[in-house]
Amino acid sequence: MKSGEDYEALLAEQRARLQRIREQGTSASEPRTGGQEFAATAGDGAVRVVVRDRRLVTVEIAPRLIGGSRREVSEVLREAINQALARSLAESPQAGDPTPDLGSLGDQLSEFARRGAEELRRIQGAVERNMAELAGKVQISGDASPQYVDFLYEDALEVVRSMQSALAGSPSEPAVGEGWDESEEVEAVVSQGELAELALTGFALQMPPGELGGAVSEAVNDALIEWEERSAATANRGVDVEALRKLGERADAVRAQSMQHLRNYTDSMTSIMRNAE
Repeated sequence: MKSGEDYEALLAEQRARLQRIREQGTSASEPRTGGQEFAATAGDGAVRVVVRDRRLVTVEIAPRLIGGSRREVSEVLREAINQALARSLAESPQAGDPTPDLGSLGDQLSEFARRGAEELRRIQGAVERNMAELAGKVQISGDASPQYVDFLYEDALEVVRSMQSALAGSPSEPAVGEGWDESEEVEAVVSQGELAELALTGFALQMPPGELGGAVSEAVNDALIEWEERSAATANRGVDVEALRKLGERADAVRAQSMQHLRNYTDSMTSIMRNAE
């Protein structure tokens, strides 16, 4: 049951995100006012980042980090920024944000339906063998076959196939946002809701830690703004949000139908055993 529970937990998380999107209805251009702050550190505390309302508020850099290479400094900064940013984006999602791989979720639903059907057929086989062994010893009557298993399985697969076909119809490229600080010593690239690249010039590492932290904040926030604007502009061309909603509803329906069928099957087997003479 672990894989099934993980799948349901993932669907529940994404449905909660969609609900927050509907309730908030914010866009990148609307003003941002006080929200929850999320902090993260990296490099054994060499970098501390605070994010609020999907924007970097502070980037604190320890002087000891500046002695590293540009690549090393960049990696530590990216690690801390992405940790805090991921939590902030999850708290206040927007329609243009990246969604889970629905194709993969559909494959999982298909696999769970297949396993459920196989398990019911296995139970049916065991029951029929036991009834055959008891034939002639006791009088047993009734139908031990789990009816509608194939119909339920095929129904679930058809919904998944339709959804995957719709998703494959119009794939869209991920939106990308770029930003620089005022002196253009720091360049940031945001894609899929995370800081994909952070480039520092040699002069940037000569800045005082506080000044470098400010430059990083400016570049990353500019990149976030552009990414959100581009994501919002293309969100209406995708089908991920609606497909996720339908997938969640269908998964609930399949689960409810499966549980009802198991109850009916249990009742049928109980009736057969009671009629044994």
